[in-house]
Parts: sequence; structure tokens; C-alpha cells
Amino acid sequence: MKQFFIFLFTGFSISVLDLIDTAFGNQISLDSICVMSVMSILYWCIDCICRIGEYAYTIKMKYEIESFVLEIIATIICSILVIIFRNPISHIYNLTDRQYELLNLCLLWKGLLLVFAKIESFLYTYIELNCMNKQILISNIIFYSTMIGLDVIVILLHGECYHLIITTGMADIITGIYLIVSSKFIKKIYRPKLHIIMELINCSKNILINNALGRGATIIFNVSASFLGTKYYALHSVGYSIATSMESITDRCCTYQLIKLKTTKSIQTKYKTYKDTFKKTFIPTMIVCYLTAIMMIFPMKGVIDFKEALIVTLMYNSQSIFIQPYENIRGFLISCEDTKSLRFGGLVGILVRGPISIISIFTPIGIYGFAFGVSIDFIVRYIYLKYKAVNIVN
Repeated sequence: MKQFFIFLFTGFSISVLDLIDTAFGNQISLDSICVMSVMSILYWCIDCICRIGEYAYTIKMKYEIESFVLEIIATIICSILVIIFRNPISHIYNLTDRQYELLNLCLLWKGLLLVFAKIESFLYTYIELNCMNKQILISNIIFYSTMIGLDVIVILLHGECYHLIITTGMADIITGIYLIVSSKFIKKIYRPKLHIIMELINCSKNILINNALGRGATIIFNVSASFLGTKYYALHSVGYSIATSMESITDRCCTYQLIKLKTTKSIQTKYKTYKDTFKKTFIPTMIVCYLTAIMMIFPMKGVIDFKEALIVTLMYNSQSIFIQPYENIRGFLISCEDTKSLRFGGLVGILVRGPISIISIFTPIGIYGFAFGVSIDFIVRYIYLKYKAVNIVN
């Protein structure tokens, strides 16, 4: 459990520091709150495609150079597409003219800096899966101290929200340089083999499909919430931002399962270990998620009333309870290299969140439907994956 608590602390730190970064945007204006919320969702969607190399390395736990090359190729393609189509992408949301202008600039800078973010992201996944705890700690300190320090300068100079995208990119560059050197990744470089890259694409495609569909569900959810009006969309943005940031903590449940199960060959033994691990990690993870969420209301609420922000945050954060069973069973299935079962998880998200969004917009349910919709989504996903896991074991 020592390694899990290290992961838990890391996830907690990332959640808090990511929300502090988001809070800077919330202090600029109400327009900035809405734009940065949209930007977060769009980036998650772009990110899920770029991270195909990380998915491959997570499954195989080898071929790090081919996985890295695969990630960079996907990232360059996404960067070009984001820069070219940033204006049409902006207009899938129901925003004001000023918000469209700001979002367009955010997408431009994100596209230009995306490759540096993915170099840093891949290397971080590499050191995490290899339990390089010292490098994990130092890289987080470097990244967040750089980013938050630059964010403070942006706020003091009365900058705009797209300037925060630039500061994040600068932090990615500095942290990436540290990770390349400290992980000795550069010494592992060799000429990548095309047939291995093709093998990695084949083994990671199901996770990519799942995550892409999942992000599609998130976009439907967030676009629909923008029709609640500026006040309730701002409340949704705060509650949803805090809740989704807790995924930096709950994601560690999947990572820990992978590390615990990677040396086990028997499916039955893997399943028993998965269940024991889940029981041990559930309560600590839930407690850390709720305490972190409550703590982050003050810096996140911006110009929003504290009482309203508190109620919304507590409702939205119910997902940190129901996402845990999903993350743990996902770790088990990835460890078994049965990624086909994961392919339809994102589709389930669309089928669940879509109707909930429509009902919430056109009935008095309103923001309450959005608050509990994600929890319902992950309950259904868990039931589906649990069924698949039991079939594998039996």
C-alpha cells in the first residue's frame, strides 16, 4: 500500500494545483470562467487521441521508444487540425462573441504548444509506471511552481485567459527537459521498428476508441450545460471542473491495479488481487477526493456565491465515489490485455449522458441532472465491465 499512498498524494497534489491554475482563470472574468471550462473539455478530447502512445505503453509495459514515437506522430497531426479548424470548433458551443474570440485564441496557442505537453505527459507516464518516485515528486514541483508562478504574473499584468495557456506550455517545456534527463530516457533511444509501432496501434486502439467516445459524451454534456444560461453554466463549470479534477486522484486506482497485477500471470489470481486491492483503496480515495473538493471551493468559485458553489460541488463530486469501481475494473481488464471490453465504455457514456442532458435542459431538473449524470454514467459503465470481467475469469 505504500506505493498507492504515494500515488494518492501525487493525485491529490495534481488535483489541487490544477484547480489553483484554473482558479487564476476564474479570477479574470465571468467570460474567462466559461471559456476555460470549454477549453478544458476540448483539451481532454484532443488529449485522448494524442495519448495513444501512453495507452500502448500502459498495456505492454515495454517498447517505450516506439510508444513515444507513436504519441508524437498523433500529437503533430492533432496540432495541425486544431490550428486549422479552431474557429469551427469554437462554435459548437453556445457562447457570446467575446467568449468565441477568447476561445479561438486559446485553441491557437494550445495547438502550437501541444507537442511539448505530450512529450512531458508521456515521460510522466513512463516514470509513474516504473515507480520512479523521486522523479515524480520533483517533476510535479518543477511543473506547478513554474506554471503557477507565471500565472501570477499574468494576473498581476491583467492578462487574458489565453495567456494562461501559454504559461502552461512553458511549464511543459521546462518539465519535459527535466524528465528526459532525470529518467535517462534519452539513453534508451534506438531506431524504432515500424512493425512494433503497428502492433502498438492495434493493441491500443480499443482504449483510444473508449476514451474518444467518452470525451464525446463529455462534450455533449458540457455543450448541453451551456444552454442553462451564463449563471448556471458558470456554476456547472465550477462544480464540474472540481469533480473532474478529482480524476487525477481516482485515476491512480487504475494505475495501482496495473502495477499490482503486472507480475501475475493467472487470470483468477489477478481477479482476486484486483478485488482485495479495490477494498483497501476505496475509502482512502473517497475521503481524499471529498476533502480536496471542499478545500478547493474558495479559490475556484471566483465571483460566484460561496453557498451556491458549495452545494453544486458536493453534488457533482458524487462521481468520485462511483468512478472508483470503474477505474479498478478497468485496471484489471487492461492488465489482462482484454481491451476489447473497454471499447464500448465511452459509447455507454454517450447513451447515458445524452438523454440526461436533454431532460435536464427542458425540465425543471436543470443543473441537478448535470450534477448526478456523470455518477449514473459510471455506474452503468462499471456494471458492463464487471460483466465482461466475470466472463473472462469464468
